[in-house]
Amino acid sequence: MATTIDALGLAEDLEKAGFSRDQALGMARAIRDHASETLASKADLRELELRLETRFAQLEQKIGDVQIGLIKWFTGIMIAQAAAIVALIKLLP
Repeated sequence: MATTIDALGLAEDLEKAGFSRDQALGMARAIRDHASETLASKADLRELELRLETRFAQLEQKIGDVQIGLIKWFTGIMIAQAAAIVALIKLLP
């Protein structure tokens, strides 16, 4: 979505700052034309914010899944270790 620039208002401000009418209009048009292609609008930023929120929620879910997997893996290792220790104790005289 393109950002709109008030070229007339900008030109008037430039004239008040000491630019000639032609300079002010030319600069205002150039800024307007360039800005419409390169600047993000509030709607663009909101869309990006929503996409980032969705992506972060997905990442948080994946991190939670990995944490659960690690807990299960460590629990299994601890049970196996405890079983090995019990077996070794029983084998010792």
